[in-house]
Amino acid sequence: MCVAAALFEGFDNQSMGVAAPKLIPAFGLSPVATSWVFSAATFGLFIGAIVGGRLSDLIGRRQVLIGSMLIMGICSLWTATAGNLEVLVLARFMTGLGLGGAMPNFIALSAEAVAPARRMTTVTAVTAALPLGGALAGLIALSQGFGLGLDWHAIFYVGGFGPIVLALIMIPTLRESRVPAAASEPSVTPVPPMMTALFGGGRAATTLQLWLGFFFAQMILLLMLNWLPTLFMGLHFSHAQASWSAILFNVSGALVGMLLARRCAGADRRLWIALTYGGIAASLVLLPTASTFTVAAIACGLAGATIIGAQLILYAAAPQYYETSIRGTGVGAAVGVGRLGSVFGPLYGGVLLAFGGASTVVLLGTIPFVLIAAVATLALARQAQEARDAQPS
Repeated sequence: MCVAAALFEGFDNQSMGVAAPKLIPAFGLSPVATSWVFSAATFGLFIGAIVGGRLSDLIGRRQVLIGSMLIMGICSLWTATAGNLEVLVLARFMTGLGLGGAMPNFIALSAEAVAPARRMTTVTAVTAALPLGGALAGLIALSQGFGLGLDWHAIFYVGGFGPIVLALIMIPTLRESRVPAAASEPSVTPVPPMMTALFGGGRAATTLQLWLGFFFAQMILLLMLNWLPTLFMGLHFSHAQASWSAILFNVSGALVGMLLARRCAGADRRLWIALTYGGIAASLVLLPTASTFTVAAIACGLAGATIIGAQLILYAAAPQYYETSIRGTGVGAAVGVGRLGSVFGPLYGGVLLAFGGASTVVLLGTIPFVLIAAVATLALARQAQEARDAQPS
């Protein structure tokens, strides 16, 4: 159930990006207006992740996940029927609330479904479904050129009906991973206040490092997810090739990114983190200089593997730093702060394009943020290593 939830989460995260080349002319959107459409869902994700994570500790993961999937599905269908810019922005914001509420809950549920020693591997496998969902959205967009009679609306119909059906399946089948703290049993650990959960017990440095890493990593990811097909066409590739860019980005991210995340759980964690972020910078330099689609596809695959790999590293690490009674709060806050970066990323790309910047300017202008994210993630890994070294053997 968590893998399926992550799949639809990834599908909807990518849906606006792959629909954009057809949706933008249909609505006559300017680059700035397009940025607001992209950012509406991510702003909703910010609120939904914090509220959904906190509610999961108070009333249970299962209920919040099911409710979030229903909101996600209903509002995605609303997106498909939007008739003007205002309704489109509101529908995307409401969809983001559902997306944000779902993520910390399927991460926490999957982490708590297995023994502690298997948590990083399990969460990595579950969150690897995020880019696979994005690849599915790219395939639907690509089918528009195969004479199947589909347009951009089909992407949001799939992203709407899928989560609704999944939520209905979850009602009789999904089990709660833990008893909510509001229960009367004395064995249940009470949920502390939110600020204590995040910054008490020596967690302040870890929480801040997670937030910084999530903010800039998500900024880079959402900029690429939303703008990649449009940037590809700005590099003089066709619409079909732009759709393939989204597929390559997400499939390579799911397959290679999961391997990178697992390597970062081992003894050479900091080395692999450095290689991951170095690969992001290299792909952003290579892509705008590509003269053929083959070279561009290789750069796109490298970008997907490393950018999504960086996300999976953080997703797998976040549940480890918070105990069960505050895990939803901690993961939800980290995801929420990341979504602030997600809001900034598409707006940043849109502003550069609106002021006359080309695709090359957007891609190369992202590299400084890659370096900041790398420093934050390496600092987090160093702190974790020092904590492990301090434990008695």
